[in-house]
Amino acid sequence: MKTRVVRWSGVALAVWAVAGCSSQPATEGRSVDEVLTAAKDNFDEAASVHLTLATSSTPSGGNGVLGADGTLTHQPAFKGMVRVLLGGFNAEVPVISVDGEVHAKLPLTTSYQVIDPAEYGAPDPADFADPDSGISGLLVKLEDPSRGAAIRQGDQVLTTFTGTLLGTYVDPIIPSADAKGVYDTEIGISEDDQITTLRVTGEFFSGGGDETYDMTFDAYGEAVTVTAP
Repeated sequence: MKTRVVRWSGVALAVWAVAGCSSQPATEGRSVDEVLTAAKDNFDEAASVHLTLATSSTPSGGNGVLGADGTLTHQPAFKGMVRVLLGGFNAEVPVISVDGEVHAKLPLTTSYQVIDPAEYGAPDPADFADPDSGISGLLVKLEDPSRGAAIRQGDQVLTTFTGTLLGTYVDPIIPSADAKGVYDTEIGISEDDQITTLRVTGEFFSGGGDETYDMTFDAYGEAVTVTAP
């Protein structure tokens, strides 16, 4: 088990309610693999996607990421805010990742500097756009996927799909994942075949029991170009 601490929290997630789904979602009539592959393709083809990552857990110590909110593009690049725990203090850090470099405006500094995110127990968020090892790749690596309930999130009807992911696939997204572990996963797919929610649950910290990480995705395809500061 790795000892690095990564935490994504502080992002409010929409409340899901099963009641009110009076019509069949557009995912009906197609196989699980067809829906998940279509959602992966839509994510990979989108010019940009707004994402949030969160966990309700609190780090017991060390450096770690507590939350994030930003825009991912397929340059690949990321621009947004990351809330981190550094030396016991919480701080919101502007982050721009583009052209293979991660730029961060660290606490008590007034300008961006290039950092190695691994030193903070964090991934390079631009890598989330990688079609194989990034977020969309998780959909086609889901083991024993099955269709779950239709749920309502705001004005959207999502179809849930559940399965498990090997830790080696979760690790590029959440580096504290145990590469030998197995993680319960639930994915919410919209009627437009877009990944809308993704929840991963399992042991991310040695002896810490199960932790849950939530991701949400919206604002697909907006014209966004990320440049280095």
